[in-house]
Amino acid sequence: MNIKFYKSKIFLNLLLITLLNFFSAIFCATHSLAQEYPSKPIVIVSAHATGGAADTLSRIIAIRLSSSIGQSVIVENRPGASTMLAAEYVSHAPNDGYTLLMATVTTLSINPLSVPKIKYDAIKDFAPITVVASTPFFLGVNTESSFKNVSDLISYARKNPNKLNFGSSGNGTSSHLAGELFNLMSNVKMVHVPYRATSTRNTDLSSGVIQVVFGNDLMPYARSGKVRILGVTSLKKLSSYPELPTVSESGNLSGYEASVWYGLVAPSGTPSNIIRQLNELVKTIVFESDTKQKITTSLGGEVVGNSSEQFEALIKSDMQKWSEVIRSSKVKFDD
Repeated sequence: MNIKFYKSKIFLNLLLITLLNFFSAIFCATHSLAQEYPSKPIVIVSAHATGGAADTLSRIIAIRLSSSIGQSVIVENRPGASTMLAAEYVSHAPNDGYTLLMATVTTLSINPLSVPKIKYDAIKDFAPITVVASTPFFLGVNTESSFKNVSDLISYARKNPNKLNFGSSGNGTSSHLAGELFNLMSNVKMVHVPYRATSTRNTDLSSGVIQVVFGNDLMPYARSGKVRILGVTSLKKLSSYPELPTVSESGNLSGYEASVWYGLVAPSGTPSNIIRQLNELVKTIVFESDTKQKITTSLGGEVVGNSSEQFEALIKSDMQKWSEVIRSSKVKFDD
């Protein structure tokens, strides 16, 4: 046998063995990492302060998720800049599945449209996991008003343009856009009045300073007799308040819908197997009877638990929907 050929064959065999061992080690490490997840505490970052809807929802999920995976799940509050501080923080976090964000429609579908120098990309910087819950707005009016239903309100507003004021939680917020969508679809002109504090807004509604509010925190005022709820802004009636009609049916506004959804996302590049695992875990959790009851009671909304793909489609469709409302209504945003 040719000596050079023999040595070459040995070299190739050794090289092949080395390569096989190398790739085998990578596969085993990756497989082991995937199997071990989660091996340390998970942090859910809430973009809202303690006690808010997103914070409450995050803590409900954290408790159940912790018991399911045998690891601590910590809620970390990073409020500020209309949820952008938390989103920016999570967008730069390691993409290992241990830092998640409880995002909202404002975070991912409205801020990108309203903030020129936003520091994250809602589509490219995050991996959607699932929408946990969705909360519609309640359309509320002062109890001293003559409006008994949405049709009454629309009829008056059409005959009296710019005579009604609707309050929101600020320029470019989801409650503001809910009112602008109502204006467009019902062909009325109500004047927008932004508030920094929803408590002040609701007090002004109950005292008649403003006439209309699209808000998800009006039920305590309704129970005390200071506010009349004309309808909910979801497409279907709420199981928690089945007596309330939808704005769509009560006002003959087919397709009218406005809501705040809350969904878990991870930093972009998080391994797909981890996203799938979290999706399955959280979907199971939200449809458990105890968890579902806690969510509907605390938020007055509905659980969702959709797929990652459906969540991504929702982000994009809402972005398109609200961009059209902003353009048609010529919405002005705060600098």
